[in-house]
Amino acid sequence: MTTEFTHPQLGEEVRTLAGYYLPREEHLLPHDGREVLYIVGDACIEASCCGVASWSYVQVPGFLIGKRVHGEGTMPTVSEVETIDGKETRNAVTESLLKLYPGARVEIW
Repeated sequence: MTTEFTHPQLGEEVRTLAGYYLPREEHLLPHDGREVLYIVGDACIEASCCGVASWSYVQVPGFLIGKRVHGEGTMPTVSEVETIDGKETRNAVTESLLKLYPGARVEIW
């Protein structure tokens, strides 16, 4: 499935009710002749009834199809991505990313 992905503002903290998350880096991972778009960041729960926690994450919107489809100036950048289907492909991408970012939580859309 193809969808549009709005790129986050890197280095800009996003506040939530229980804490925040911070997208830090954006990269492309080569995989079987295609490019996997992924974001690396940190998340923190600091105001929860159940305690506090923090972790690193790798968010994977999918394969990059069209880079910077929309977005200029102050408008957010939007790219076209294809979601990653198939358990085998998803597992291979997760394994590659965990080698680069051990201990991070990998989230494939």
